[in-house]
Amino acid sequence: MPPRTRLDGIVIRQQAIAEADVILSLVSADEGRADVLARGARKSSKRFAGGIALFSEISAVIEQGRGHLPTLVESSLHAAFLHMASSYGQLTLASYVVELAACASQPSHADPALYAWLRASLTLVETVSDAHLRAPRLAIEMGFLQALGVCPDLQACSQCGQDTAAGGTWQDADDGLVCTRCLHANPETLPPSLVRALVLWTLAPAEPPVDPLPPSAALRATEKRVAVLLGHVVPQTLRSAVALRDLLRFEA
Repeated sequence: MPPRTRLDGIVIRQQAIAEADVILSLVSADEGRADVLARGARKSSKRFAGGIALFSEISAVIEQGRGHLPTLVESSLHAAFLHMASSYGQLTLASYVVELAACASQPSHADPALYAWLRASLTLVETVSDAHLRAPRLAIEMGFLQALGVCPDLQACSQCGQDTAAGGTWQDADDGLVCTRCLHANPETLPPSLVRALVLWTLAPAEPPVDPLPPSAALRATEKRVAVLLGHVVPQTLRSAVALRDLLRFEA
């Protein structure tokens, strides 16, 4: 019998092939991204009744056979982060999360920080309202950048090194904040509340309550800087990012 191993991970992608098979992409803390073949998954709902749905955290038993991909033998469900009653906004934001994870994860490369971010972000998505997606999206993006180690230190001024508790201006995406002591206030100065939120989100994106963020010059400046940093690690345009941007156009 071919060797079998157990893999605990979150399903970030499903691809239908042949008549009844599905290729699942999983992200795990210890193995990075792994593609497995679920034979007959579309023909019988009982075949993998333990759960292989998108956005699900599962424990999978896989078998390495002669084929290119290992075969899924059985699965058990740990957590289902979204369900059929989830809103369009939640599904769009969750799709954005797993697309980011797919871009950043690598096969056979352990990345506990990325996995922790993925799990925390999907937990956060379950709590959001379609009317207020801007703050959760920023929280998810800031946590993602922190997990990859490309988020600048926002707790200290990039010029004088003192804390940014009184607010600051994020002039250059790669350099971080400049405090109000080093640069006089301008329309793009981030208020202390937004600075605190950004710092907290880099540490634990799902922990703090995510309050609505009213549109402002400071918020738009922040989103631009975050977009620049994301462009360094995700150069391609994500389909879910386009759909999410369309939703945010209607947010008050």
